[in-house]
Amino acid sequence: MYTAIILAAGEADRMGKLKQLLPWKDKTILETIIDNVLASKNIDDEIRVVLGAEAKRVKKKIDYYEDERFRIKENPDYKKGMSSSLKTGIEDLSENTKYLVIFLGDQPLITPEIFDKLINRFEETSSEIMLPSYNGKPGHPVIISTEFLPEIKKLDGAMGLKPFLDEHEDLVDHYSINDKKVIIDLDYYEDYQYYKNKYD
Repeated sequence: MYTAIILAAGEADRMGKLKQLLPWKDKTILETIIDNVLASKNIDDEIRVVLGAEAKRVKKKIDYYEDERFRIKENPDYKKGMSSSLKTGIEDLSENTKYLVIFLGDQPLITPEIFDKLINRFEETSSEIMLPSYNGKPGHPVIISTEFLPEIKKLDGAMGLKPFLDEHEDLVDHYSINDKKVIIDLDYYEDYQYYKNKYD
């Protein structure tokens, strides 16, 4: 019913380093995110990791996962922005998939407990679109019904889901959660160093 899509194709221009492979605890940022998603029994269909920049190098680091849900997708058009990775992520979805859970590839602090809480809330409210928020600021992961696939396929550019979410604001359940981790991403090396030291 639920397929996770981890968007990890970016070049990390602001970071100055390929952040997918930066050390995080005893693994890398991307491995930590994958481990967290794999730990959720709610993700019962597929877990798709979309690669782009230095895809071969990143793939070598993560192709050891044996979980039957795990898939690696490569986006040859990753330089066109996050929307292209979203479209790669939703290609050839299983007919069993009813909902997408979309993660960013630079949020290793989001734990399985957090997104299991989100999915439980999603099911309780019968929402079609849901995203967590902290102090009014929207975060991730975003949960979306596959009914919206035709619209997602039309997205373009670097804005990712934002134009879609803005257009359907009346349908979005902004689930307020008292955990800042849902809005913490690692855009800059200073961010990475700060949060790595804080949570390592």
